[in-house]
Amino acid sequence: MYTKADFQAAVRNTLRDYPTVQALYEAGDPRIHQQLDAMATMLAMLSSQIETAQTEQFEKSRSATILADAAMRGIVRKGRAARAKIKAVNSGKNSFVVETGRNLIDSSGRLWRIETAATVPAGESATFEATQREVRTITHTVDGSVPFYAIEIPQTDEEAYICQISVRDVHHEYEYRDQYINSEAGERIFHVEADDRQRVYVRFGYEDVVGVQPEDGEELTLTISYTNGKISVDYGSPFSFEYTQSVDESNIELTMDSLLEAGEDPISMTVLRDIAKYPSVYREDAVFLGEFGFLVRRNFPSLQFLSVWNECIEEQARGASVDNINALFVACLSADGTEKTLEETDPKSPKAPTEIEEDDLTDTQKEIERVILRADDSYRVRFFTPVISKIKITINATVSTSYIVSDVKSKIEEAILEEYGKESAASRRGQQQPLYRQVYELLRNKVAALTDGNADLTVSIDNGEGVGVRPELWRFVDESSLTVTVQTTNIIQHTWGG
Repeated sequence: MYTKADFQAAVRNTLRDYPTVQALYEAGDPRIHQQLDAMATMLAMLSSQIETAQTEQFEKSRSATILADAAMRGIVRKGRAARAKIKAVNSGKNSFVVETGRNLIDSSGRLWRIETAATVPAGESATFEATQREVRTITHTVDGSVPFYAIEIPQTDEEAYICQISVRDVHHEYEYRDQYINSEAGERIFHVEADDRQRVYVRFGYEDVVGVQPEDGEELTLTISYTNGKISVDYGSPFSFEYTQSVDESNIELTMDSLLEAGEDPISMTVLRDIAKYPSVYREDAVFLGEFGFLVRRNFPSLQFLSVWNECIEEQARGASVDNINALFVACLSADGTEKTLEETDPKSPKAPTEIEEDDLTDTQKEIERVILRADDSYRVRFFTPVISKIKITINATVSTSYIVSDVKSKIEEAILEEYGKESAASRRGQQQPLYRQVYELLRNKVAALTDGNADLTVSIDNGEGVGVRPELWRFVDESSLTVTVQTTNIIQHTWGG
């Protein structure tokens, strides 16, 4: 790339052919310098543009190139809604039912949508889950049907991002199919894509080739969810219903109980430039993902428990069988806990899981089966009941008399349940085996009283010897399996002033 100095040097080398101009140039005449400097500046800018264009396909330094590359690869910048558990306290005399689909407003004016129902008895409390999203519905009439007919999704002027889209016509619901993978002619499917300006479109099929091509005059209803992305909500902050449906609602106090997921903003331009290099990150088909467990978790993030295993692991657990050939095995429990489970009280007396027949599958299990078969329909999907096995942990701690026993005990319990409890990431993905060194390190980092002076700590873990390979096992610690004893002793501290 040539710089401005390079062009100015070239100009000076040609001045000897023009002695009159050379004299004025060397004297610093602005009439000469302004014109030559302006031309050198413009040529340097042009040289920079040419240099950038030559390497742009490799460097992707321009925003327009980054967006065009993302559009070509099918990457759509979208947000992910935050998910929270909300506590409802009923101070009235009548029982109150919190219905799904209703909208709430938090203290910052953001809209939330109730996802799980709850019944709040009079004078008591209950919790339910909600996601931070606003749902809008638009109706589109097809005009000028063509193959791969597209409908543009309206953007919002506010700081809100598209996070979910569903489509239906007068009679049928359409199914989202990424990149038209494993799609046949006649299937009611749609695809979502973005162009180089990040305008988002819903695209349909091609008649007799793939999917369904909508006809002229057909009405399509698009339900679009917008979210504010990554947010933070304080514990105990108030919520309110968007609108009142009954008098009993005035007796309901809604507050934040816990933030389950903080949500996500769309991919930044810096990340978008690099993510296109790695298809396994943004592609949602099992060919790139290589693991069906990850595929199911991505589509069902609210599952309490999920384990997906193959024929090899199944035969390690229960021996070889012709029924295992070309099969995938799934044990799961949805957020509402409607699936069947078994509880194992003694790991030394293991309970065998029960296979769930096709007619007994819940709606969530049927959706999981549909997601797996959509990725690869050559598998047979078999469902088993999760087997719950609670991990027994006993902790004895000795701390200084300067600490309050109840506070130290509650901090120990909180640290253990957060790391190994029912809602921890490790337990939700399958059986876990807490190690002694991990527990000791965890408590030293989380509980300051255990690092003070000559404080002491002993831990006993009943991991269930001989558990072996049991992919259906859901192991976690809860209040009933955790025993914490804290006692105080006079620990001498060497301090100034005696």
